Amino acid sequence: MIAEMAGMVAVVLGGTKGIGRESVRKMAQSGASVVIQGRDAGAAQSLIDDCANYPGERLFVQSDLLTYAGIDQAVGFAKERFGKVDVVVASGGPSEPKPKLFVDMAPEEGIATLQSRLMPRLNALHAAVKYMKGQGYGKVVLVTTDAARIPTPSESMIGAAGASIMFLTRALAAELAGLGIRVNAVATTLTTGTPAHDRFLTARDQGSQEVIVKAFTKAEQRVKFRLNTAEDLAQYILFLASPDSDQVSGSTLSINGGLSFPSY
Repeated sequence: MIAEMAGMVAVVLGGTKGIGRESVRKMAQSGASVVIQGRDAGAAQSLIDDCANYPGERLFVQSDLLTYAGIDQAVGFAKERFGKVDVVVASGGPSEPKPKLFVDMAPEEGIATLQSRLMPRLNALHAAVKYMKGQGYGKVVLVTTDAARIPTPSESMIGAAGASIMFLTRALAAELAGLGIRVNAVATTLTTGTPAHDRFLTARDQGSQEVIVKAFTKAEQRVKFRLNTAEDLAQYILFLASPDSDQVSGSTLSINGGLSFPSY
C-alpha cells in the first residue's frame, strides 16, 4: 500500500531498525519528508540512501530515545527544518530489562520495566503535542504490545506498561481532538525483522533456552497465519500516518497473525 503523503512531515522515533525502519521506508515511498531518530548513524545512512529516489527528504537525528530531551531534539528539529510536524511515530525501545517471571522479579526490576516501556511513549506524546498544538492538525502513532491484552507469562510488567499506553491512546484522543490531533496505537507481538528476532536467532543457534527462544518457538507453533514481519506493522502505521485515516482516533489494533484474538 502506498498512501498520499506528499508535503507531509513525519518523525519516526526508533527509526533505524525494525518496525520504525520499515515505517520510514513506507512513508518515504508515499512522498513524506521523514526525520529518523536513533543511535546507529550507519543504519540511518543506509536507509536514507535506500530512499534517495523518493520525493521529500530523509534526515537523521542521533539522540537517546529513553530521555525526553532526546525525543524533543528529533521532533524539534523537524519543526525547525520544515516548519511543521504532521506525524510522530513512537517506535523502538530498550531490550532491558528482559522479560521475567514476576515471582523472580525484584520490585526495582518491575519499576524499571514499567519505566523503560512506558516513558518513551509518554515522552513522545509530550513532544508531539508541544509542536502540533498550534497547527490544528497532527497524528501520533504509538507502537505497543499485545501483552497488554493477552496475559503472557514473563511479561506482566511489560503488559502493564502496554495497557497504560492503550488507555492514554483513548484518553488523549478525546482530550486532543479539539486541537486536531489524532492519537492511535498499534499492538504487536513477536515480529520478524526486528532486533528482538535477531536476538532470538542468535540465542537459538547458541542452544540457549532463555525466555525469548521459548517465546518465538511457541509462537511459530501456535500462530494461525504466520509471524508478523516489520513490514506488516509498517503498512498499518502508514495508514494511521496518512490522511486516509483522518477519521480515526483513539484506536488500538492488534496485528499478530492470528496468534491471539483479544476481546478489547
